Amino acid sequence: MKKLSLLCLAAALCACAAPGGPGSHAGAAPAPSKSRAVVYQKQSFKLAKTPDPELEAALEGMLSASYDAAVKKLDGDRPTDIGFTYSLTPKGAVYPLSEIEVSCIMQEKYSHKLGPQLCGDFFGELGARVKRAVAGRQ
Repeated sequence: MKKLSLLCLAAALCACAAPGGPGSHAGAAPAPSKSRAVVYQKQSFKLAKTPDPELEAALEGMLSASYDAAVKKLDGDRPTDIGFTYSLTPKGAVYPLSEIEVSCIMQEKYSHKLGPQLCGDFFGELGARVKRAVAGRQ
């Protein structure tokens, strides 16, 4: 009998601690997390109208260098702490890399404070690098 009582008590404690257990709202959506990643800003860049393997190969370096420059200007906060990253999406109709869309991504809880500076620096650097790279190629 004593073992059965202890088992019932343990089961009740586990049920209360488990998600969806007593005291929780079954079927309710979880509270929004301020640490989720959000796209703070997007920007499009026009590249060459026809395939250009040299420009395509240079694109990764332009993105990385722009990221590094933006991080260097960031005051005190490490990019890994705020989840700063970027993504690239081809947007060209006939030739996918004739135009790209780049997203500036970070944790939501930092986006209002650091988003304008960080994304502004990132896109400013990237825009200048893309402009130099495509000059004379159009």
